[in-house]
Amino acid sequence: MYFDMLLEEMAKSKGKVKIIHGNIFGISPIIEWIKWLNYEPQFEKKRIEHLNSKVFSELSCEEINEVYNYKRNKLFAKLFKDYWEDKCSEEDYIKVYNYMCSESIENLMLMKLNHEELEDAKKEITRLSKMSKEQLDAKIKEGIKAENYEQLSMVEAYILHVIIDIVYNRYTTHLNKTIKAQVEQNEFTRLRSLGL
Repeated sequence: MYFDMLLEEMAKSKGKVKIIHGNIFGISPIIEWIKWLNYEPQFEKKRIEHLNSKVFSELSCEEINEVYNYKRNKLFAKLFKDYWEDKCSEEDYIKVYNYMCSESIENLMLMKLNHEELEDAKKEITRLSKMSKEQLDAKIKEGIKAENYEQLSMVEAYILHVIIDIVYNRYTTHLNKTIKAQVEQNEFTRLRSLGL
């Protein structure tokens, strides 16, 4: 309830004050959404052309759902761009935020890449995940620069997304271990001071 009221107040900024849902460790989730929602792989274009060539009454429920999702993605590609450029209405601001919270960028990525691209990405991710933290950090820093990110192929953008998650998870795992060790040390010191 309180958050809904806060969201409505923030929406009045028309995007000047942004709520970003997702991993902000690397590239902005908004930029990723824009790139992936705008991307139309060749197989998707052909499928939509095929579906558009049919009379509506000939479409199955699954096909209607495909057309709906395609059109929805096109709509949200525009809404995310407006959100990023501080040009969205209050209503669209809330739509974008709710979309970010309810949809998965990873699922969208997987739907937009074909089997061969995913296999190539998996091999590269396996190779990169064996690199040192410093090497991965350098790779991420290079990839997240706005001009570089725009130039990345969709496979490269997917790989960068996964690598950022890997580095983030390594960092949080290390941080959790450090905190746990510190808490244990503090407890040990407390007990010693009590003579126990």
